[in-house]
Amino acid sequence: MTNRVDSIDVKKAEAPTPGRFERIVLPHLSAGFTLAMYLTGNKADAEDAVQEAVLRAVRYFPTLRDDDARAWFLTIVRRVCFTAYGTDHRGADVISIDTAGPQLVDDRDQPDTATSRLQVQQRVRDALEQLPPLLREAIVLRELQDLSYAEIASVTQVPVGTVMSRLSRARSRLAGLLHDVVDFGDVA
Repeated sequence: MTNRVDSIDVKKAEAPTPGRFERIVLPHLSAGFTLAMYLTGNKADAEDAVQEAVLRAVRYFPTLRDDDARAWFLTIVRRVCFTAYGTDHRGADVISIDTAGPQLVDDRDQPDTATSRLQVQQRVRDALEQLPPLLREAIVLRELQDLSYAEIASVTQVPVGTVMSRLSRARSRLAGLLHDVVDFGDVA
């Protein structure tokens, strides 16, 4: 009789939990879209990439080992962008990201403050566009998506030391490009 109870418990454990995918993966759609925008360079391709990533995530959901789906889903988005949409993650092609990113303007700002803020925001976007794709990717994942170094290493499939190196180089280049806009102090 004990064997029958054990086999029933095993079947319960193997049965998918209704709504688990929606609870675990779907909250990361926005993060996936932001990453896709920075990697593909346009809204239409980013939307298509995220849609393809969701389809792949549904298909491979049983392979998710833990409930940290953010890094897992962003890895899928990254792969879709680099393969299906021809994003050159090795070269120096500049990808336009004009339509990406949140608006930094507070409606309560004075017109001159809002204009100044928009100018700084555009300068930062222009500087990001000048970074090589791998450095831009590292900055987006760390500073916009707030991923840890270990999560970035998981998403990009490189060692943590490489992530740290890419972030250091990206920050240094951004500091050089934005030296007249923001005082970064000592970035080296």
